[in-house]
Amino acid sequence: MDASGLDLRDTFGLLRAGSAPSVSSEELAGRISSCFASQTEKADAAWLCLTLTESIVRRLTARSLPQDAAAYYEDVTRRLFGENNLMAHLVSLLRSPDKLTSHLSAKCVSACVILEIRQGGSSCVWRRTCARVFEESVSGGELDSCLWSLTAVIKAVLRGDTGPNQRDVLTELLSGLDSSVSCLRTALLTPDERERPGRSKTWCEFLDLAEALIAARLRFDVRSPVQRVVFVESRALPRVVGADVEHLVKKRALLLLKRSLLRRAGEDWASAEVRRSSDEDLGLAEDALAAAAGVLEEVAAGWLKEVPVKAQGSFFGGDCDASRTDDAVLRAVSLVLLKSLEIRVQAQPRRGSLKDVDVCWYLSALMSFLRRHGTPASPDAHGCSWVSVVFAEQDDDMMESAKALIGLYLYQKSLSCSDPGVCVRGGNPHCHFILLLRSLCFDHSVLLDFLISSETCFLEYCVRYLKLLLEDPAGFSGACRRIGGRSDPSVPCARSAAGSRVPRLVDYGSSDESEDERVSDGGSGERDCGRELEQAQAEHASDWLLGKVFACLLELKTAVSRLHDRGLFPYNPASLLKLLNNIEPLRNTLC
Repeated sequence: MDASGLDLRDTFGLLRAGSAPSVSSEELAGRISSCFASQTEKADAAWLCLTLTESIVRRLTARSLPQDAAAYYEDVTRRLFGENNLMAHLVSLLRSPDKLTSHLSAKCVSACVILEIRQGGSSCVWRRTCARVFEESVSGGELDSCLWSLTAVIKAVLRGDTGPNQRDVLTELLSGLDSSVSCLRTALLTPDERERPGRSKTWCEFLDLAEALIAARLRFDVRSPVQRVVFVESRALPRVVGADVEHLVKKRALLLLKRSLLRRAGEDWASAEVRRSSDEDLGLAEDALAAAAGVLEEVAAGWLKEVPVKAQGSFFGGDCDASRTDDAVLRAVSLVLLKSLEIRVQAQPRRGSLKDVDVCWYLSALMSFLRRHGTPASPDAHGCSWVSVVFAEQDDDMMESAKALIGLYLYQKSLSCSDPGVCVRGGNPHCHFILLLRSLCFDHSVLLDFLISSETCFLEYCVRYLKLLLEDPAGFSGACRRIGGRSDPSVPCARSAAGSRVPRLVDYGSSDESEDERVSDGGSGERDCGRELEQAQAEHASDWLLGKVFACLLELKTAVSRLHDRGLFPYNPASLLKLLNNIEPLRNTLC
């Protein structure tokens, strides 16, 4: 068969089946190259060649072809990137005005670079192109494609697609791009550029690259100046959220800030775990503190009033639900502020020069922000219920926020500050724990699932709270009284432990008193009896809550002990069991 008449669609089908066409590797390489060299080829032919080349390279990288087919396609790629100089053609297509051509070229280039890295090489043409484009920082398809391509390569290394020695590969890869990416970062983060219209795609690609760079630092301790992008420019991302850019960019910047502060960058695609605190580079803690300080400065300057919270987005082409706000934004704002406060107060002991943090003011600002956007929905809801409302659909975020709030509560206590308004500001960890258990119907098996799962920080949160409970039982009892005494019908405060209605203390319908006597004495009597009724109801509800919490924790202790004794618990729960063993004596004291 003449190579010029070769049907590339048939070749695509053969590749998927794991076989090779009947033409020689030289002929196939020549046919593919002609798509890029010829000016008469239609765009769809170029798209097909780009997709076919990318597919060949990806199958070789994954080593998913039979030996004979692999040898054939390896020879095709050697010819394409050797004598046919395909990489030069591909990088030239990155600047194509046709967006699809530019994007398919970026995908193909990235796949080829990943294969080269796996084979021990590195594309100088690609790296020089990216460096030049980043230094020029001119918005357009070429910049967007280069950003996408570099991000795709870094993600592939983090996933392990390029083989072992990921740290060395990332260090070498980034060392040649540090100055150019830094130039681009500076250009994008200057106030004039930040609000320039038409750069939304560039911003989104840059934010994706920033997350990949941060993930490389957190997971492989790859240190380079550009990886400090979020930390060095600690006030830049909050300002992007308040800038005149599209809502998508604001949301992406906010979510990146959240993932960075929580050290979750790359959690959806990186294969390696985040390094333990003891293994991290010493500068990371200082950079995190700088980022936290930047967030707190912006909040103090009124940033929360600028955060856009739109109606819940539509799904599958449906209409927006105007009655619901975007919970992802509310969660992100809440966690960004709470985590920034936590990082800041944790730095206090080792940085004696730091001033005390007015945690109460920041929590009040957060509550005002949430109330402006309808959370909690009921004005009669308990102040601390915002945690379970905002994070109801995201367990990992809920545990992170609850854990941070314990630290803030203890910080306030360390300052010898009595805070009678702690529930008004939504910051009472006793209430958070009680409300969490109530939302789970006091089912210890759900807590057990949380403890076994690695998807949340529930173990750390549970240990922290149990320590607080044992140190501050009076605070726990007070929380039970406050939650139990509310009139919210969703709270089981109007029922006894047996589930029956609390009896009325006075049966006004059976009174034989005259009308005049009721007028003169009934008002005072009814108020007194009303107070007694409320007090009795609150006491019943408080006892009910207290008993349910302790019963749940004791059932949890039994379940953990049983699994541990059988060798079925996934880790050593000795520290947790030590705390749970103190629950029954505490219950006997309080009940």
